[in-house]
Amino acid sequence: MMHMKMNFHIGIMGNLFSGKTTLMNALSRDPYRSELEEILGGAETHTFSERVAKGSLTDECLSLFYRDRIANIFPTETAFLHMRALQQREIRHLMTRESERPVLIIEDRPFLDGPEVFVRRMILSGEMPQAHARLYHVLFRQTLENERIRLPDLTVYLRSEPHLLEKRRIMRAEEGDDYARTITQKYLEEIHDCYEHVATNWKATLLRYQELAIVPPDADIIILPAEIDMYEHPDYVHVAAGTIREKMRRMVASRKRSYEPAGHHA
Repeated sequence: MMHMKMNFHIGIMGNLFSGKTTLMNALSRDPYRSELEEILGGAETHTFSERVAKGSLTDECLSLFYRDRIANIFPTETAFLHMRALQQREIRHLMTRESERPVLIIEDRPFLDGPEVFVRRMILSGEMPQAHARLYHVLFRQTLENERIRLPDLTVYLRSEPHLLEKRRIMRAEEGDDYARTITQKYLEEIHDCYEHVATNWKATLLRYQELAIVPPDADIIILPAEIDMYEHPDYVHVAAGTIREKMRRMVASRKRSYEPAGHHA
């Protein structure tokens, strides 16, 4: 069925306070949502963000993590891995089920952010012991093999310099955000370095996952500067949304051409 092939998954990644949630929320509302849905021929949009509901397993581990980061790194990342796997199961179901309409998935912080950014930072900094790092990767590999995780068609990396994110962090902390209070500029810099590594080595990263996950053959990444605060400047959201829309339009047009059977014009 043609429209099943036109399902599309956008993953938005980026450092803390880079504007991921603001962008996802904007894309899931008109006028941007209608424009993206139209590219797919009248899709229905589903949004996913990290589920850290009050009282959930992830929430309880996270609260311990804030009290003592070093002691609680491994269980917290394992809880996040479990939460993300359940979320990916839902996404895979939406992307593969029989449906009258195509599906557009917009995801705030995709699956690879966990192992490739946050866990990588913990290992590089020495905060996660080598034995725990090996155990995490064993569990991570098992999750990939069991769940058949599907990576996004288009990954959007919101790139911002750490010193600007630090200003946003201070502002959030002053507004009463407990999470923002626990973070340092050094932490933001280390996370930034890991995102830069992923973005710079994007093709090589996808190749590493091809045996373990479903990687769309035309999976791509776009890097958007996020120096301007999208929350404070909605006009910049318009620029970002336009860039994403045109990239998606080109990818979908290319797919349609490749799906045309031989002799289609005979």
